[in-house]
Amino acid sequence: MQDHTNRNDAQWERDGSQHGIPARRFATRSTEQRSDPEHRLLHGLLQSLDFPLYVIDANTYEIILANAAMCRNGPPWGFTCHSLTHHRDTPCDGAEGACPLEAVRRTKRPVSVEHRHYGADGTVRYFEIHALPILDPEGRLTEMIEYNVDVTEHRRAMDELRTHERALERLTHQLELSNEELATFASVAAHDVQSPLQTISAAAAALELILGKQTDARVQHALEILLGGVARLSETITSLYRCSQAGTGALQLVDVDLARVVRELCTFQLARAIEASGARVHVAEPLHDVRGDEMQILELLQNLISNALKFRRDTVAPEIFIRTRELARGWIRIEVEDNGIGIPEADHQRIFDMFTRLDPGDAASGLGIGLAFCQRVTQRHGGRIGVQSTGGSGSTFWVELPPAQRDGTPG
Repeated sequence: MQDHTNRNDAQWERDGSQHGIPARRFATRSTEQRSDPEHRLLHGLLQSLDFPLYVIDANTYEIILANAAMCRNGPPWGFTCHSLTHHRDTPCDGAEGACPLEAVRRTKRPVSVEHRHYGADGTVRYFEIHALPILDPEGRLTEMIEYNVDVTEHRRAMDELRTHERALERLTHQLELSNEELATFASVAAHDVQSPLQTISAAAAALELILGKQTDARVQHALEILLGGVARLSETITSLYRCSQAGTGALQLVDVDLARVVRELCTFQLARAIEASGARVHVAEPLHDVRGDEMQILELLQNLISNALKFRRDTVAPEIFIRTRELARGWIRIEVEDNGIGIPEADHQRIFDMFTRLDPGDAASGLGIGLAFCQRVTQRHGGRIGVQSTGGSGSTFWVELPPAQRDGTPG
C-alpha cells in the first residue's frame, strides 16, 4: 500500500471520506488542531512517535484517530482493529491473545497484553499492546487509546533461548548420569583390579622370601621389577579412582580448620617424606579457615606439599611456605610456595591436565594425576587454582576457596 504519512490536512480529509468518516467530523478535528497551538504541539508529538498509536471507538471497534506510524500502510479510518490486524469481521476470540479492548472494558484500567497480528501476506508478528481507557463523566468506556511495540524478534530470541535451555538441561542430565556411571565403574574397576594385583604382589613377596638372599641376581632383579610394577599400577588405579570421585558425589561441606589440616599432614601423612628430603615447612599462622569438603581439601593440600617435596633441586633442601590471605570478595587464597626446580611459563596451564608430566622419562615425576585432582576439587568448590613460577626459581601454587561461615550453618 502507498505510504500516506506525509499527506496534508486536505488529503487526510479526502481519505477520511473515502473510508467512511464524515468529512465534517474529520475537518472539524483538523480545524481544532490548527486553531489551538497546544493541540498542534500535541499532534506533532504524537506524529513523531515511531510506533503505532491510535484511538479505538469502544462500541464499534473502529479506529478514529491514528498517528503517522499507524498510517504507514495507508490511513486506517473506517477500519476496525480486528479487520486490520487479524483480517476478520468479528472481534478477537482470544486465539491470538487476550483482546485489549475487552480487558479494558472489564477493568476500566490500563492493560498490557501480548498479541499476534497478521500482515497482508499472512505473516505473523507479535506485538506488546498497551491500552488505556477513555471514560465519559458517568464512568462508561467510550474510547480506548492503544499503542503497540513489535516484539517479534525478541519473542523469537526468547523462544530460541528456551529451546537452548531445554537442550542444556537434557545434556546436563545426561552428563550427571554419565558421571554417576563413571563413578560406579571406577569404584567397581578399582576393586576388581586391585584384588588380583594384591594377589600378585603377595605371591611375588612370598617367592622372594622363599628364594632368599642366595637367589640369582637376575631373578632378584626380576622380582624387584615385578614388585615395583605392581606397586606403581596399584598407585595409578587408586589415584584414578580418587580423581574420578572428586568430580562426582555430594560434597560434605563444613568449616575446615586449615591449621589443623596442615599439622596433620606434616605430622602423619607426609612426615616420612619431609624427614627423608630434609625439608622445612614454614606455616604463616594464623591460617584462615575455609568452607568445603574436609577430606578433599586435605588431599588437595597433600598433593601440593608432596609436589614441593618431590620437585626439588638436587643440592638444596626443600623450603616450603604455607600461608593464606583474604581476597577483596571475601574468599580465601591458600598459597604453597617452594624453592624447587620451578615450572616454565608455557606449561602453567598444561600441568593441570590429566596424565601431564613435564619429564615423562623421569619415573620420580609421578603419574600426572595429582594436579588434575587438585583442579577438580577446586572447581567442585566453585574456586580457582593456578601457579606462579619461572623455571629454576621455585613455584607458588595458589587455590581460592570460599571462607568459613562460622555460624553453625550445616553443609
